[in-house]
Amino acid sequence: MEFTIQKILEFHDLFPKEKDLDVRTILKKYSREYIVRCCHVLCNNYSNSAFIPDNNNTFFSEVSKKHIPGLNEKISKYLNTTGQDRVCYCTVKTALELMRVAFSIPVQEYKNEGQKEDFEYDLFRSVLMLNENLMAFSHAGQLDLATLLFANYYVQNDIINQNQSDTFVRQIIHYKKLVDFLENHPKCANAYEVFMQKMGINSMDEYSKTWMSLVSLSMGYLKSGVKACPIFDYNQLKDEDHLISKSVLDNLCIDITATIPYDAEDAESRDNNVDYRTFRSHPLVRVDSGKYLIYSLHLLLERLYSSLFFDIKDGFKNAFAFYNKEFVERRLFQPAALAALSKHTSFFWPTKHDVEELNAPTEIDGQPDFYVREDYNIILFECKAIRIKGEVKDKSDITELLDLLKQKLYQSTKNTDKSRKEKKKPEDLGVKQLGNQMKLIDDDDFELDKNIPDEVAYYPVLVLEDTHLVIPGISGIINSWYKDLIDKELPNQMCHPLVVMSINTLIWHRQAFARFGFHTIFDNYYSKAAKYEKDGIHWSFNPFSDFDTFMMEHYKISKLERQKMFNESLNALGLKKKITSVN
Repeated sequence: MEFTIQKILEFHDLFPKEKDLDVRTILKKYSREYIVRCCHVLCNNYSNSAFIPDNNNTFFSEVSKKHIPGLNEKISKYLNTTGQDRVCYCTVKTALELMRVAFSIPVQEYKNEGQKEDFEYDLFRSVLMLNENLMAFSHAGQLDLATLLFANYYVQNDIINQNQSDTFVRQIIHYKKLVDFLENHPKCANAYEVFMQKMGINSMDEYSKTWMSLVSLSMGYLKSGVKACPIFDYNQLKDEDHLISKSVLDNLCIDITATIPYDAEDAESRDNNVDYRTFRSHPLVRVDSGKYLIYSLHLLLERLYSSLFFDIKDGFKNAFAFYNKEFVERRLFQPAALAALSKHTSFFWPTKHDVEELNAPTEIDGQPDFYVREDYNIILFECKAIRIKGEVKDKSDITELLDLLKQKLYQSTKNTDKSRKEKKKPEDLGVKQLGNQMKLIDDDDFELDKNIPDEVAYYPVLVLEDTHLVIPGISGIINSWYKDLIDKELPNQMCHPLVVMSINTLIWHRQAFARFGFHTIFDNYYSKAAKYEKDGIHWSFNPFSDFDTFMMEHYKISKLERQKMFNESLNALGLKKKITSVN
């Protein structure tokens, strides 16, 4: 696994003697609609762009020629001084931050009197100032390599680093299961009805087909290669099959005149758009009656499933616990684990009947979310659907983020939901649950499997629903907690490193797991991710190792199989016309 470190260009890198730029004042010189259109261009054409000047991806047009020589001189000086040969001058998050600031300014304050030849220069300087603000994360103490890696991927870029084709397929697979859950689980009736009323539709098909049509429109614009902001007119669309619901469109959009308060200096005032919440749930902007623009394909892709929970959660009692247990664990994770079983499986739990019939077996103390034994190799699974507070991500406080992760994936000592009472005693979660299960087996107190050999090897697995969390660095962080635990509780047992994977990897690579068996694939992973001592029991973990990446590199899915999955996803939405890719 290789990493390329690329500097994100900040305002004072090029303008070291200037005071901080007041981005709000700069933007007010122009019109909000023009700013928003440019955010679309930035998101789709310049996000993560590298190096200036870049003849294949130029930021400035001829209209800005008076500024270009001076900027090129500053860039050259900066690169020569720092020894850098590549710099990133705009990220997806930068473009969304620009949107967030633009919508926080009341529309009547835009003067629309700035000079055309200054706009690109002003916008570029504003982008660099936003970069500087976004890169100002805080932490206590020295950060290790795993934490630095995780911080770079997640705190700064949790919106990016996603393969669009994989995101598309994942959204549809999970969405279809969610729809079945909403339509058939008796406790979902209220949530289902609330969503129908909110969207103004009579069936979920109206929602999904509108989404698919918007994705197709957005891809068509991007594939044209034109670096301009496209606007589609609903009234002019030839929608002969009635795929687009006007009601859904209006529920997914922000009006160009709306004001969404946001103050970068005061985290408490970000509630209306914390962590780009409003943009995640509204990936369209209505610029006129019937006219819309799609400013981020990625946010649109995730609007089918990932953002849907927040539309339906108020229709549930104890929404997070119910959704995580009944939907994520029992309808997403357990069927995927069942489909991945191999001929090497000696015993597994829950039973095939319970998983397929959605029966809930009586829970006993210390039971895992899924249990597999392959001869003397024991694979223990815990599945977690956790969500990180937007306020924590917005503050970019690494220490607070790590503390919250540990509360959700190791041991909860307090309620992160301030509306609930404080916990009377700690609750073991994730890593500690796996440790407890291994201890029960070691003490011969594990009731699920009566034929466990005397000498076994443990393979603990933590499966996360949110793919944004399963990124390089997270495995190193979690294994540091886990290693301390087993060194104390099971010092002489064969406890392999903890595998952190996404549900998506379990689903996509089920054929590889079914062919080779879990422990064989995990052993191959450990040969690259861990270094064992001479006793064969104790080990050190490579902080750069990431299981999802390992599976993509060493158990590659063929293009034919990917296309098959892609087309099956389209068929799942009942669409006749197939498209070849979303990349």
